[in-house]
Amino acid sequence: MNIGDSLRFIRTKKNIKQKEMIPDHQDSSTYSRIENNQRVIKIDDLEAILLKLDIEADEFFSYASLDKEYEKFLHYYYYCANHPTNQTTKKHLLDIYFNIEKKRIKTIKDLSNYYAIKSYFHKFWDEVEEISNEEIDIIYNQLSQAKYFFGFEYKLLCNTISFFSKEQAKILIQKAYPIENESIRDYTTKKFAYNTLINLISITLHQKDYDLTKKYISIAKKSDKTNTNYSFRMNLKYLENLTNWIETGEPKYMQQITNFISILEDIGDFEHANNVKVEVKELTHHKDKDTKAPYAVGLIKES
Repeated sequence: MNIGDSLRFIRTKKNIKQKEMIPDHQDSSTYSRIENNQRVIKIDDLEAILLKLDIEADEFFSYASLDKEYEKFLHYYYYCANHPTNQTTKKHLLDIYFNIEKKRIKTIKDLSNYYAIKSYFHKFWDEVEEISNEEIDIIYNQLSQAKYFFGFEYKLLCNTISFFSKEQAKILIQKAYPIENESIRDYTTKKFAYNTLINLISITLHQKDYDLTKKYISIAKKSDKTNTNYSFRMNLKYLENLTNWIETGEPKYMQQITNFISILEDIGDFEHANNVKVEVKELTHHKDKDTKAPYAVGLIKES
């Protein structure tokens, strides 16, 4: 919903009349025009209106979208991820993809959306090509020159981390972590920052570079100090247990992995539980064989 529709929705749910919403310095028609999206609302006025509605700004903006274009991208992306053969939504997402492709100058949001589509849908759709080595270098240069990682930088990093060389990944992780101002970052930004590390730890495990795996586990343990993202903490602990089991063979680590799978099944996340089973089998039954991580926890896997 846009701002006006969101204000109307919340006001009516709270049984508040329009005339009760009018700030002291405004005439009676002003608020009506705001709800009808006929008047731009100033920040000070919005703050006063939210006080009258008795609702927090964060909750209000969970209803109101300030970026319809990105909201549309997310809708089609996640729907297509779960229904890749649906031709109607596929066309909508491909329209977004090709529109970005045609742009001579691409913003960081453009790059994030474009490569999110490429990194996942090249496996399903002929229209989408795999990310090339040249593109990886472009992404690497873009991220390595960033002075500060905001949300789209972390999203771009998360969805392309598996394509970088070991050295490129090391440099980017060094730049992006620890997360600056982590305590004031929004949930989505932190989710992608955390999932980047989960993906990278899984990748290095499959590459059998256990020293590098433990290095990234150590970096990850310094994130989410408030322990608010349980999905991240549990996936991290699983990967740490898997690393320890591969290196030592001690049964206690496999027991912890089995417990993790049981918890996933108990809460109904059978897809992720199966992914973990496949990964454990790959890494423990084929230790002499190089493999690629069979799943990613990036943009597709919400947490």
